[in-house]
Amino acid sequence: MSNCSVIVRDVFKSYGNKEVLKNFCMTVEKGEIYGLLGASGCGKTTLLNTLVGRKKVDSGEIWVFNNKVGHKDNYVPGKKIGYMPQDVALVGEFTVRDAIFYFGRIFGMKESRIEERLRELSEFLNLPPDNRFIKNCSGGQQRRVSLAVALVHKAKLLILDEPTVGIDPLLREKIWSYLVKITKEDKISVIITTHYIEECRQANKIGLMREGRLLAEESPTTLLRQFNTDNLEEVFLTLSQKQAEGQLSSLNLKIGDVIHKNDSMVSISSSSQSIPDGHASTDELMKEHKSRNSVINRNRIKALLDKNCKQFYRNSLAVTFLLGMPILEMLMVRYSLGLDMRNIGLGIVNNENMNSTCFNYSYNDTVEVENNECHFKNLSCRFLEMLDNHPMINKIYYNTIEEANYGASHGETYGYMFFPKNFSFSLEGRLRDMRYAENSILDFGQIKVRLDMSNQQIGTTLKSKLIDLYLDFQKSVFVDCKYEAKAADIPIQTDYIYGYKNDPFQVFVIPGVIITMMFFFGALMTSQILVLEKHEGIWDRSIVAGVTAVEMTFSHLFFQAIIAVIQTMEMIIVIYVIYEYKYIGSMWLMYLIAYFQGICGMSYGLFVSSVSTNQMMSSNAVMGFYLPLIIISGIIWPVEGMPSALQIMSRLFPCTMAVEAFGNVVHKGLKINDIKTIQGLSISLIWGVIFVLITLFFLKRQR
Repeated sequence: MSNCSVIVRDVFKSYGNKEVLKNFCMTVEKGEIYGLLGASGCGKTTLLNTLVGRKKVDSGEIWVFNNKVGHKDNYVPGKKIGYMPQDVALVGEFTVRDAIFYFGRIFGMKESRIEERLRELSEFLNLPPDNRFIKNCSGGQQRRVSLAVALVHKAKLLILDEPTVGIDPLLREKIWSYLVKITKEDKISVIITTHYIEECRQANKIGLMREGRLLAEESPTTLLRQFNTDNLEEVFLTLSQKQAEGQLSSLNLKIGDVIHKNDSMVSISSSSQSIPDGHASTDELMKEHKSRNSVINRNRIKALLDKNCKQFYRNSLAVTFLLGMPILEMLMVRYSLGLDMRNIGLGIVNNENMNSTCFNYSYNDTVEVENNECHFKNLSCRFLEMLDNHPMINKIYYNTIEEANYGASHGETYGYMFFPKNFSFSLEGRLRDMRYAENSILDFGQIKVRLDMSNQQIGTTLKSKLIDLYLDFQKSVFVDCKYEAKAADIPIQTDYIYGYKNDPFQVFVIPGVIITMMFFFGALMTSQILVLEKHEGIWDRSIVAGVTAVEMTFSHLFFQAIIAVIQTMEMIIVIYVIYEYKYIGSMWLMYLIAYFQGICGMSYGLFVSSVSTNQMMSSNAVMGFYLPLIIISGIIWPVEGMPSALQIMSRLFPCTMAVEAFGNVVHKGLKINDIKTIQGLSISLIWGVIFVLITLFFLKRQR
């Protein structure tokens, strides 16, 4: 047992109803090259994934260096394994040098040693120039770099999945010579899969695999001798035919217990977790054990942060989007949201002055004071003149009510005003006779307004503006009549505790926009990260090298938090510094509330990324959550307008109390010790922690 690097016993592995590994057994001894041969889809890659701890078996046992895979004291994953997956599994934004140094740091190597190994491997494998990006390398060059990564730290066990595919035959022979050398001199074990059966003649032992089973496991020379051939492909063909005919179990190869050597293998107790390999416990081994089992390792964190940084700043599109979009969003809010409406079509039917242009109208002739009595003339024209001075309203004249109705129904206007024929005379009688005025006087002394309320925002805004303009018109008439101007006001005096009457709608919507955009940007940044890394293979390769789920999560959160610092600053500066929107409270407190919401969004994005199997799924999870978040967070409509149960749910959502807290700081000047501010900060932190914990749970399960 102490002479074995890998032992696999009675392993079964299925994907759904399809069995990939069937009662699989194999043994790899120390200091030997084990060639695993088989057609595509026979289960080779699945087997390697179980050896490195990336897949769990349904049943059976796997032992690496006399430690059971899955036990806390095992060396899988860790630096004792050099793993080259079938895919390249490297970061495209890395240079050749970056790729070697990234994994060297994860393995705990010193910088000088990594530099030395880089020079050796560059010469040996004829690697591309150090400064060439991986994404700019050819397929063969990328595979050579991938192999160099597996060799950089001189692991005790090399697991190489088709390392010679697409490589020059001379270099292939050179690689095999190197593998033979290190197995003999350094007692390194090598498991290598390949399609080139004949190249495995140099292996110490080969395993012939078909349909999830190991057909034979022996040295190439022994197999050739027993089958009386000089071609390994003929051996494989014969065994495959026997398996297909169901005769393999009775086949006598005269090579002892070669086929499924279960009977000759030492029985391994399932209750045992490790078997001593004869090495004494030294300070070096203790240090290695501590590093392997630590949740966060400084060298690995340094390598991960360096990777995240280079992935970001070398992707110009990502830099432009993540740093430019917050500015663009604020500019869009500034110039498109909540501004005063302009050129709203309003139909005018003026029966008081059939000359629609009020050609004979004079402002000074509209009011005459005689014997302390006011006499009115052409007041309709006077009121329409006030509309001329307001950019919101675009007057469109019609001759009849029928024409005005037609214009409104066909989208030419959003309503119309009708002035009766005796409007000025009737308004004069209305003011003079008051309670004694006849119904006809009251009726003709009114401006008839009909509005299109299919667009409620425009209709309501137009109605409010017409009322304000009429009150101003009425005040001016009262002044000309020598009446007290206050008599024209409605008998309600309104003052404002916070805010101002003429503040644009933007002032009230900006807090909600900033908070939700910070959440959305945070989620958008991180929702794709883990999915992309899994798709590229760098996730699995890093995990096999010894990186933990906590380190992965922390490194991404830390780096994206730095990006969020800049994004939050951009939004605050654009709105409150450049465009000088009013705020009463502390700008730093506003910044803190928005920044915490960005962190919360990042945590949600990581959670989405951890449970998503592809980019489409993660994108849908983020985009699908965004609209309900806006609707329920009181940004479009106040929370107070929702049913009681929905109000409670709304306040438990990540953004609602943060929006309220930000708005209270802006408009009321509340400080950090106010309960509303504390709630706004706390909800972001609580949800952030919840999302991170769920993320770690799923990542550890996947590991």
